[in-house]
Amino acid sequence: MTSWEPTKAIDEDLAALRVHDADPARVERIRARCVAVLASRLEVEQARSERSAPWRAWLEPAVALGLGALYLAEAVTRALAFYR
Repeated sequence: MTSWEPTKAIDEDLAALRVHDADPARVERIRARCVAVLASRLEVEQARSERSAPWRAWLEPAVALGLGALYLAEAVTRALAFYR
């Protein structure tokens, strides 16, 4: 017998347990609270992204261009050092 095979004793113990289903009204209350929290977080995130949109529109491409220029400069420097 391997360790994952159920035994008769475990089966009997599990059969003795009752099934506990959640009350549908409670499920709906919890779901409504979760949806409300997610909606409020979405509103906060949208407001934050709207505030950062003007400077982000030019900052991200500028950073990408700068990193690309540094990479290209290093590649040219190494190529020149190789051929000297």
